[in-house]
Amino acid sequence: MSKSGQRNIKWVEGLRGITSVLVITTHVARAFDFALFWPADKKDAAPRLMQLPYLRIPYQGRIGVPIFAFLTGFVCAYKPLKLAYQQGNAPASLQAVARSAFRRPPRLMLPAMIATFISFVLSCFGAYTAANHCDSFWVRFDAPDYRPFGENVRRLFKSLLTTWTSTDNAFDRHQWAMRPLLIGAFQVYVVLAATIGMRFRYRLLVHVLLIFYWLFNVSFLTETFGANLALGTLLAELAQHRPTQNFITSHQRILTYIVAPILLLVGGWVGSYPQEHEDWAEWSMSLHNRLIHPDPEGGDDLGSILVPAGSNAQRRTSAFFIYCTAISIFLSPTIQKFLSHRLFLWLGHHSFAVYLVHGTLLRTVGIWVVYGISGQPWEKAGKNEDGSEQMQEWIAPKSRSHKLLSIIIFTTLTYTAAWAWMKWVDTACARATQWLENKVFDTSEDGEGRGGLAEKGFSHANGNGSMTTRPSQDRTDKSQPPP
Repeated sequence: MSKSGQRNIKWVEGLRGITSVLVITTHVARAFDFALFWPADKKDAAPRLMQLPYLRIPYQGRIGVPIFAFLTGFVCAYKPLKLAYQQGNAPASLQAVARSAFRRPPRLMLPAMIATFISFVLSCFGAYTAANHCDSFWVRFDAPDYRPFGENVRRLFKSLLTTWTSTDNAFDRHQWAMRPLLIGAFQVYVVLAATIGMRFRYRLLVHVLLIFYWLFNVSFLTETFGANLALGTLLAELAQHRPTQNFITSHQRILTYIVAPILLLVGGWVGSYPQEHEDWAEWSMSLHNRLIHPDPEGGDDLGSILVPAGSNAQRRTSAFFIYCTAISIFLSPTIQKFLSHRLFLWLGHHSFAVYLVHGTLLRTVGIWVVYGISGQPWEKAGKNEDGSEQMQEWIAPKSRSHKLLSIIIFTTLTYTAAWAWMKWVDTACARATQWLENKVFDTSEDGEGRGGLAEKGFSHANGNGSMTTRPSQDRTDKSQPPP
């Protein structure tokens, strides 16, 4: 721990890097081996190794976006809280909130728009034909179908808008999480602005109440975004609290080797709940009965504390695993040191680029290796003599070895493209955002320079931004009160 009572928070970047790898892993599983989302390939069949509890978590998904939400809450809150809590500078903290809130939309929107445009260009040249005709229904759903150029252009502009209004992007459906993460960041900013002047204990109370509010709210994705954002803000608060950090340091061995493993084991067991077909394995059916509590009379599920009635069981169980994981990392300096390895930091630095480019590469190059580039031979199903639709036949993969080769090529291209993206595209977006910030915000020390005063109609200001009066106009007798 540093002299100021803070811990190194490089682990945040490392966790982000591991999360980007998990996102790739689950999307590869969806594309090439969807049965990994089930507890077994079929009912009464023996499970494969990667379908067993704990081992199935990286493949079944549902954990990448919640981790990004948690990290958004932590990162957005950390610097403003540091200024307010350690340096006692609430005005500087609010200024940090304002600048961060201004930067967040362009830093998310500009790269996302460029990624969408690249996917649009590829669709114009028929790069998604193989993805449209392959036997993976998830890939077919994700890939944009062929449209005439004019219609495709209209779809591009619609997607650029609906990414941020309804989360739908026909050219890159993986961007569905961008809007909730952007809204979540502003949720953090609002909470910080409203509580920055509170005493520490009451700020903590606000964060805890927000966590419970989102957990008791059974609306869609409240546990994925709202609760994880609030948890990130809470842990960012505790990361500034010297007594908390001293306690962690003095009990490091117990927290690292007893408390953290228990949290990970319990959270991992619950988080292993399958996407579907939970009745195909005894362990998953046991989880289903304990967490979902199905009504024996066939009515609505009764639910439980972890999975309230009416909530999404898959999302709730995965979110609970993330809560346990986040708290374990926070309590264990050893885990934090592990996550601070330079490999994980490199992965974290490129994580946003990986998120933006991997979907397009998977649906093009990744699919080409397994199914061929042309997407042929393929014919659209017609109709039977009675007018009913015929069963559509899809192109089958070449072989299992082609899938393995595809994964290797796809992963290599993804991280190569991510490196190039960070070197050129993200740098350009960062410069554009910085230019906008410098244009919009006053950079003078007192926060109200000559330009800002002139905008308000005060034409006479000295170099410090303070008001001056001309000697010929200052005729007030300073010894007498003004009339």
